[in-house]
Amino acid sequence: MRHLMKKSNSRAAFTLIELLVVISIILIASSVIFIGGNGGGGAKLTSSQRIVSGIAQGARGQAILKNAKTRLIIYTDATSNTDDEKKLRYFGIIYENTDPAVTNEWFAATQGTALPEGIYFNKDLGLKKVVETMKLEFPRQSAQTEGSGDEFYYYEFNNNGTIAAEFSNAWLALQAGTLKPGAASSLEVKFDDEENAGLKTALIFRKAGTTTLVSEPSAIQ
Repeated sequence: MRHLMKKSNSRAAFTLIELLVVISIILIASSVIFIGGNGGGGAKLTSSQRIVSGIAQGARGQAILKNAKTRLIIYTDATSNTDDEKKLRYFGIIYENTDPAVTNEWFAATQGTALPEGIYFNKDLGLKKVVETMKLEFPRQSAQTEGSGDEFYYYEFNNNGTIAAEFSNAWLALQAGTLKPGAASSLEVKFDDEENAGLKTALIFRKAGTTTLVSEPSAIQ
């Protein structure tokens, strides 16, 4: 009976944390501002910026709450090509097991959030480009060791909510793009359409763990 109660409490805690993060994302995403008069594309882009900002705040809050290293992860699937619809637009939060006897083991803090259709992470934009990758099965709820599963880009927070040193002042840029045929009969995200050139936005991770939003396209190179 004690074992069952413990398992039930663990599931409840997971749900509460996830709910708080989702509420944060919804509140931030609800204040949509159009960028540069680009109609629906601009609205999607600005909404995406605020969604990602909310996820970043959720990752920072999770680090403080759990006193654990956390990562904001972005689905890339560069190796298995199993889910084209998630490529570069599916974001999540994971946190590391704090048991000193366990290394490199992670838990999913959320079920993941997809950006509006047509908006993607562009790792090649930004003044400070930091690209780190990891493999795991997300959003599997049980603990898992890094190294197997789908591939994700990530940004990392320390257990006190500050950003990891290598990600200080790193940019996370978003841009309108298109899924097009690529190598090995898979689809790849392309940013080469002329109409998408000005549809880009970004946020910058500061040392304290906060983010600065960048909404002027000409500032994002």
